[in-house]
Amino acid sequence: MAIVCRLFALFALMTASGCVMTDSPVMPKPSWLQRAWVPKPSRLAKREDRVTFKQVASYRRYEGKHGLKEKIRLIREGDLIAASLGKLESGKDLVFRRRLNYIAYTVLDYGHLDLVVQDPAGSGELVLFTCTTKEGVNTQRRLLDLGNRDWDVYRINDWQRVDRDRLYEFIEVGLKRGQNDQTYDNLSAVGFRNANLKPENKGDIGGGYICSTVVAAALHYAGVELDNTRNSAYVDLVSPKQVVTSQGRFFRHKERLANSSD
Repeated sequence: MAIVCRLFALFALMTASGCVMTDSPVMPKPSWLQRAWVPKPSRLAKREDRVTFKQVASYRRYEGKHGLKEKIRLIREGDLIAASLGKLESGKDLVFRRRLNYIAYTVLDYGHLDLVVQDPAGSGELVLFTCTTKEGVNTQRRLLDLGNRDWDVYRINDWQRVDRDRLYEFIEVGLKRGQNDQTYDNLSAVGFRNANLKPENKGDIGGGYICSTVVAAALHYAGVELDNTRNSAYVDLVSPKQVVTSQGRFFRHKERLANSSD
């Protein structure tokens, strides 16, 4: 218990000082200096190629099972689902139940991110693609499993522009290489480093992900470059909120790189 409390106290202190993850647009971060030299993709794009996300639905647990069923009817393939918990609730789980994965819920607006995709196993259902502490990269959860969190749904402005072949290629490779508890990167979870956010071929798809970076990497692999992930900064977390509030651009990869490593 003492170790957990000290970790939480250290993390809170670093967050407050701007040395680690924060969703605040006014909190100085070392990544700002890196980003200053990297143009925003949305500014480089033509108007028709610009990416935006729009909040299209929300669910709160007090709405119950009936409300959950009504809200998940609004969800489509490609939607991003950003989940949250009350600060007091998540703080108790973090400190007293030693659930370190609740750090993000405690200090950020959103503590988890899912990408809605067609089930790679072929069930015909929509499932949630993400990366979690125990399962690693996975598609284990269904939409009906969303009832234990509050969440908001964000939709990309032109889903048809996303290269679905490459998206599902990323998911297939990610599941093969990252479906274990060693894949989730705790140092990434507290903002000290990030996985490869700009994979170009299968060989670039590895481990070191968290929920938000595996979604950002999958989108980039499928031709969506986000402003908020244009640099793979250290000492900076790519949080769920940074992904769903980002602008960006659609682009096409130059080649499939068929000779890339598997």
